[in-house]
Amino acid sequence: MEKEEKVVVVLLIMALSSLSTAYLFFGSELAGAGQKSEGKALQYTHESEVGKKVTLDAEVLSKRFTYTGDHLLLEVDFDSEVLSVFIPRTAGAEALNSSINEGDFISITGTISEYKGKKEIRVERKEDITLN
Repeated sequence: MEKEEKVVVVLLIMALSSLSTAYLFFGSELAGAGQKSEGKALQYTHESEVGKKVTLDAEVLSKRFTYTGDHLLLEVDFDSEVLSVFIPRTAGAEALNSSINEGDFISITGTISEYKGKKEIRVERKEDITLN
């Protein structure tokens, strides 16, 4: 190799190592640059899609634990539609069961999922449900 070719190879190696180091230290912040924030919840509508994080205010129509797993299942009234809210045992189902009653108005934040062909909201933390 000629001297100029060696210099180019060394410069390329230095550039790649600099990029690799930057990716290791700042990769997660740089990878998300320019993308919509997934942390913000949108207001729930009948057209909201599965996988979206949403928020809504609704009245509790009924509550019960699932037959297996001790997960809490709420049925809420949203705009004359009965919507299920799934609260896993690990998300504080027991604590929420003791603080929520039928007829209460609550604010819910969660992710839309689908169960047996129907939309439901899956809550991730007990703090995602508050009494109004």
